[in-house]
Amino acid sequence: MDKIFELITQRGKGDAKKPEARIGIRAKQSSFETICAVTPLCDSYQALESEAQAIRQDLENVLREARELFEGASRKDSLGLRPDMKAEEIWSILSSLHDEGEFVESFNALEQDRRKEVAEHVLTHCNVFAGKAAVFSSRYDDISARLV
Repeated sequence: MDKIFELITQRGKGDAKKPEARIGIRAKQSSFETICAVTPLCDSYQALESEAQAIRQDLENVLREARELFEGASRKDSLGLRPDMKAEEIWSILSSLHDEGEFVESFNALEQDRRKEVAEHVLTHCNVFAGKAAVFSSRYDDISARLV
C-alpha cells in the first residue's frame, strides 16, 4: 500500500517562528494528486498527537461498521433475508428469533433504509405492548435506526 498520510509543515507566526504542522492525506484520482489537510494546524507535538489519536478512533469506528456490515451479510444469508423482501416479511423472520441478542444483531445488520422500513412496519402495524414488537419498541433508536 502506498503511503497515504503526509506531515504538512510551515513556519509559525511571530518572532520565534516555531514550526507548525498538520496531518494530510494524499488523494489520487486518475493522474491528479493532491494533499488534503485532515487536522487543524498544530503548534506542538502533543497537539498533533491528540489529532492523530482522533483519526485512529475514527478509523476504529469505520472498522467496527465494516465488521457489522460483513457479519450482517453472513447473518442475513443464514436467516434467508433477501433484498427483495418486504418489511413485514423481514419482520416475520426477525421476530421468530428466540435469542434477543441475535434478534438485535440481525436487525442492526440490515442497511439503514431497510431498518427504517421494518421499524415503520413494526411501529404502525404490530402490537408494541407484547412479544418481540414490545422489545423492538423499547429498544429502537429513531436517530440511528438501530436497536440499542
